[in-house]
Amino acid sequence: MNHNNIVGQFVAWADQVQEATAAGKPYLLGEMASIGPQGLAGVSDVFGCALWSLDFFLYAATINITHVLMHMTDVGNQSMWQPIEVGGIDPWVRPVYYGHVVVDTLIGSANDTSIAEIDVTTQELQDYAGEASAYVIYRSNTIYATVLINMKEFNSTDTETSDTQLNFTVNIPPAYAGNNLTVLKLSAPGADSFKQVTWAGLDYQTDSGLPSVAATNDTTFVTVSAGGQFSVLVRDTQAVVVLFNSSAGVTLNTASAASSQGTSSSSENGNTTLLGTTNSTSGNSTDGSGGEGGSDSTKSAAFGRIMCNLPLMSVLCICTAMVLGANSFMFG
Repeated sequence: MNHNNIVGQFVAWADQVQEATAAGKPYLLGEMASIGPQGLAGVSDVFGCALWSLDFFLYAATINITHVLMHMTDVGNQSMWQPIEVGGIDPWVRPVYYGHVVVDTLIGSANDTSIAEIDVTTQELQDYAGEASAYVIYRSNTIYATVLINMKEFNSTDTETSDTQLNFTVNIPPAYAGNNLTVLKLSAPGADSFKQVTWAGLDYQTDSGLPSVAATNDTTFVTVSAGGQFSVLVRDTQAVVVLFNSSAGVTLNTASAASSQGTSSSSENGNTTLLGTTNSTSGNSTDGSGGEGGSDSTKSAAFGRIMCNLPLMSVLCICTAMVLGANSFMFG
């Protein structure tokens, strides 16, 4: 659960990605996992790994990696679900699967998605260094969502206080002033949780494996200020997706994999599962992958980015970010 570690691991691939792009070839990662080859109990099969997978996939997209293939076996702790009984434990959907579902929701099926990382390092407090990340998602020429990830460890036995949350302050175009944006949460009682994981008020850890409405729906809304700013409190060990298009939220519709060319996460055993998204599943996927207005002046991460004047590609790409001030960025 550390963004800096993820970035460091991708350094070895970055030059190869650039060479592939220059040659007009897609770059794929195969047999990926949080811990190879089979994962580790208490690490790969708990909620903290869901945040890892979300950050891993999104960062991969920003450097033009077009596909990520996740290693899966019937007994491996790193697999998104356990399809058979193992050690007296019935088949179940592991928390890491939720990271795939969130990515699928963000990519969609229209093959027009771009993802860029928002640099929050200069905004982080020392106790959150490397444990916060953020991304902006574009559909065509329009901002679709902002993803805010707080990976500071919070376990199910910990107590929530004002010190266990990070306030992300986002500057966006003033044209959005007055808009109510939908805030969807990826959450669980803690990083060590096996169960009670929810995404946008949905629960995938059901007997059938099909999504159902969770007991608690923590979806909220945040209003953009007149100056084009909103703030969202993100609890430690939690991720938030702020949707700019409320009509394209997450539903209980289910669909199998469809073909397009976004960065996708997929299993290598050919299994197809169902998911809850409005726009079917993301490109080349076989696994189904795919706020409160607040002010906490002591823990504020203000950020944004400038969108380069570049044509959108059929693969997910990162565009250059530019600092506009000491403590502020802005979406272009």
